[in-house]
Amino acid sequence: MPARRMIDSVISGDATEEASYREQPMFKNMYRAAALDSDFYDRAETDSSLGRQALFVVLLANALAAIGAWIGFGEVAGSGTVETIRDWADLGTFTAPSEGGFFFVVATSVALAVVGWIVWAATTGFVGSRVFGGTTDFSEMLRVLAYAQSPLVIGIVPWLGPVAGVWSLVASVVAIRQALGFNTGRALASAIGGWLVWSLLQTGAAGIGGLLFQ
Repeated sequence: MPARRMIDSVISGDATEEASYREQPMFKNMYRAAALDSDFYDRAETDSSLGRQALFVVLLANALAAIGAWIGFGEVAGSGTVETIRDWADLGTFTAPSEGGFFFVVATSVALAVVGWIVWAATTGFVGSRVFGGTTDFSEMLRVLAYAQSPLVIGIVPWLGPVAGVWSLVASVVAIRQALGFNTGRALASAIGGWLVWSLLQTGAAGIGGLLFQ
């Protein structure tokens, strides 16, 4: 559709559903994702033009959540708890989030979140399609799980971090259900299975790293 015609159709309210999602501001799409809108996740699954926006959602949501953690960790846990964790884990001078450098904490959190997003999309898609018979591909799972992280933005308020995490997990189950095309029970099982595979990979990587650098 020519650009002029698309603009005219949007102004007149006659734009197609596909165009409306693609032309919506990121925050509006994040709102629909956080509202557990199944139709939106269906569109995010099939519309490859939303890929770049999906990446920005991951970056923004996790950056805001990291800022909230950096601000509130010391106040929530207390300095005594931080010291106990250090001693128990033998962390030495490793700093807690509220004590570390702001940019270091945010950048590290976002980088880890991006890696986690990619790995979880791969493992969940694998489990959902190979074990439970769903149909999806890696890019589709990436998009829907990116938007499922939209609720994390409220994590910038330190006390709302746990709420944001649970909300995002619920949104992830909805996203997986729509991407794989089956019921909520199988979506939940796929999410858990994908997380278990991811955990095993992390444990294996940590073990190999320990052997290499001991």
